[in-house]
This record gives sequence, C-alpha cells and structure tokens, in this order.
Amino acid sequence: MQVLKLSIIIIIAALIRIVFLDKIPNGFFPDEASNAYDAYSILHTGRDQYGDFLPLVFKSANDYREGLYIYLMIPFIKIFGLNEFAARMTSGVIGTLTVLIVYYLAKEVFNQRVALFSALLLAVSPWHIQFSRITFRAILFPCLFCLSLLFFFKSFKNPKFLPLSGLLFSFSIFTYQSARVFVPLFLIGLIFIFHQFLWQHKFYTLLASLVFLLFFIPQIIFYVSPQGMTRANDVILSSNWLTIIKVYFSHFSPEFLFFKGDPNPRHLPQHRGELYYFEMITIPLGLFYLIKEKRKENTIFLIWLILYPLPAALTSEIHSLRAIIGAPLFAIISGYGLTKLFDLRLPYKKSIINFIVLLIVSISFVFYSHRYFIDYPRWLSTAWLSTMGEVITYADKTSSQCIVLDTNIYGEHIYILVPFYTKLEPSYYQKLGVDVAIHRLDMGSWKVENLNEISSLNKQCVYITTTQQLETIIGKGYKPQPLEHFKDINGEEIYQLVKIKS
Repeated sequence: MQVLKLSIIIIIAALIRIVFLDKIPNGFFPDEASNAYDAYSILHTGRDQYGDFLPLVFKSANDYREGLYIYLMIPFIKIFGLNEFAARMTSGVIGTLTVLIVYYLAKEVFNQRVALFSALLLAVSPWHIQFSRITFRAILFPCLFCLSLLFFFKSFKNPKFLPLSGLLFSFSIFTYQSARVFVPLFLIGLIFIFHQFLWQHKFYTLLASLVFLLFFIPQIIFYVSPQGMTRANDVILSSNWLTIIKVYFSHFSPEFLFFKGDPNPRHLPQHRGELYYFEMITIPLGLFYLIKEKRKENTIFLIWLILYPLPAALTSEIHSLRAIIGAPLFAIISGYGLTKLFDLRLPYKKSIINFIVLLIVSISFVFYSHRYFIDYPRWLSTAWLSTMGEVITYADKTSSQCIVLDTNIYGEHIYILVPFYTKLEPSYYQKLGVDVAIHRLDMGSWKVENLNEISSLNKQCVYITTTQQLETIIGKGYKPQPLEHFKDINGEEIYQLVKIKS
C-alpha cells in the first residue's frame, strides 16, 4: 500500500513538471538558451560555445556557471534535439527525483508517514514546481543536497556511507552560487552537532573529509578568482548589514511564503505565495514539535531553516531562486506538522480528518494548477520573451543576408537565442568568436545591435525589435514594413520583424 501511495505521488510530481514544458512558461529565456546551447555544443564538438574543451565551469553569458547541470542536459538534447522541451526536461527529471529523495530522507529521520506527506507536499509545491519547469541550474542544488544529507543520516547505521555523503556534499556546492554560502555553513553546524559520532568513526570521517576537500578545494580556488567572482559582482553583494538583516527576515514573512512570494514573474505566478495557505498551520505545528522533541536530528532542520535565506539576503533581494534550498525543507516541516495534526486528540474520527485534509490539499493544488497552466501564460508574456523564438526562426528562413536583432528587447544577452533557435552548427559558431563580454555579437548574417545608437540604418537588412521600438525607427526617417505578424497568447504583437524604406 505504501509503495502504491509513493508511486502515485511520484507520478503526480512527474506529470506536473513535464506536461506542456515547451509551452509553459510561455517563451524561452536567454539563460535557458545559453545552458542548452552549451550542452548542444559539447554534444557535437566536445567544446562549449566559446571553444573551450570540456570545461568544468562554463563562461556562458560571462557569468561563469558551474557545469554539472549543463552536462546533465546532454542526454536529453541528444534524444529530443535542441528545443525548449529537451532543455527543460532536465529540470523536470531532477525535480521529480528530488521528491523521491525527500521521501527517503524524511523516512530515514522520522517515519514513513512523515515521508509520504513530505514527498506529497514537495510534489505539489509551487516553489519547487516553478524551477522544475525551467532550465535554471539551481534546481540541482536541493536535489544533491538532500541526497547528501540522506546518506549522512544513513551513516548512523552504517558509517561506510560517510565518504559518499562527503563526496555528494562537495558536488552539491558545484551546482549554484547559493550553495557556495549555504553548504559550508551547514556543514559546520552538522559537524558541531554530531562531533561525537564523527569522532567515534574517525577513519570514515577522515576519508569523508579527504574526499570532500579533494573536490572542494579546486572549487574554492576558482570561486575566489576574478572569473569566479564575476557573478557575485554582477548581483552586487551587499555590505549594508541592516539591509541584509531586513531581507533575511523577509524570507520568513507570511507575505513571501503565503501571499505574494518573489516579485519576479519568472520565479512565480504573481499574486500568490511560495507555499499554500494551509501550510500556515502545518509549518508552525511542525516547527513546534521539532523544537519540543529535542532530537539531534531535528536540530539539523532548524539549522537548515536558519541558513536557507542567507544567500539571497547577501544580495539584498527577496529571491526565491537563491533561496531555493528552502523548498524541500518547508515540505518536510509541513509534512511533519501534518502527521502531528492527525495525532492530536480531536473530537472527530481520523477518517473524517484525513478526508478534510486531503480535500484541502487537493483544492489548493487545483487552484494553483489553474493559475499556473491557464492564467500564468497570459501574464507578462514579455518576461519569457513569448513568440521571440517564432520571430527568429521565421527571420532565419528569409532570403535576407542581414538580420538585425535589437538589444532593446532584452539587452545584449538576447544574442544566444539566435544560435539556439537557428540550431547554428557549433563548430562554425565557435569560429565566429562571439563574446558578450567584449560586445562581439555578429553571427554571419545575424547582427545584434542597439538600434537607438545607430543613426543610419541599412535598408538591405531586416530588423527584429519591439512594437514600441518602431516609433524610434520612424523617428530616424524610415518606414517599417512588417514581414509577418507574430501574436502571443493574448493576441498581442510584442515583437516585429520588419524591412525598412526611406
């Protein structure tokens, strides 16, 4: 029976993370395209988009990304080709596996009931679903971290698991910038709490430490290098302690967790929190019993809770992506609270309570699903550059030998959508020397330019720009003529492909 319940939960998790991946979110973001094209380039040439041979760290959009996620994308792109579905499938699979890992983690620490509820709540978690459906490498962080912690708890029964846990912890750091802050601090707490156990098993502890350092030290050397600090400098680490404290505590606020969530439309459908309303009851209840029971294992989850907002707080920004490690944590705490709710002596039969709870969870999930799959694609479609793929694909099939992509659409980083949608041969692309860091963005017939900075336009070219930007073209003394109309789900033309006349 328990296997059947777990199977149903995993099926739900997989379906909600995989169906309509190529259409929802509505569009495709440059960060996603960059990861996908790097994987495509490695697949066909063994080199990334810049021509570097099997790099561990990818320069990408000049932000030097950890390569583990990109290498995991390769099998999906090999099977399904270079497209939105193949790129996002990686996150869908990782997200689904995380649900299974959380089940075994909660079962190891608590019991099977808590495990099933924890897995169910993560399976339907708006926070976790959002990043399981887009090609952002951050989704790999909670997956590997939970797996690392699972094997650490398993080592209590069999210390031979300690080296494997150490290896996985080092890998979990190599997933996303937030892990660089969170994991080392978490491990300090882990060592402090379980120092007696680690001392009793000195050999396996030493072996785990050596394995961890073997993979962690090279990462540290890179992270403190100019390239490794590029992304940290881009997001601007805050030095204002009052701001850091304010942003830190905002990640515990009901506004963030239950009502408004992350304001970035790419991180959450607007007008809802990261979690469900009913968890305003189950999370405090779970926390209460975690503290009350005073188990060492429970303390780990409290340390996890204390540390989870820190990476986001250091950048002075409410940010569910940088705080994504909180998603499985809240599912476990909430699942634990649910089991304690069932154990309360209430004047109702347990069957009635079970039915009510299941009904509330189901209704909450149905409302969220409607908001995500029906409403979300229609909201702020510019956030995902909806229809841009259609425009680029159509432009590439025209006979024009000069196609200009306007950077006013989404800055210079939009360049990567060109090789992604045109499936530009990687070996050819690498020879072009495209590099956003030095503003070298021409790709054969394709040119990526800021139309506002060009006084005289080439009438032999066709131009991809926004509908609003047409006024700028007219202001320069040209008459734009649309070559094709590209309407989004709301029937609006966000982007235009035009030729021009004097």
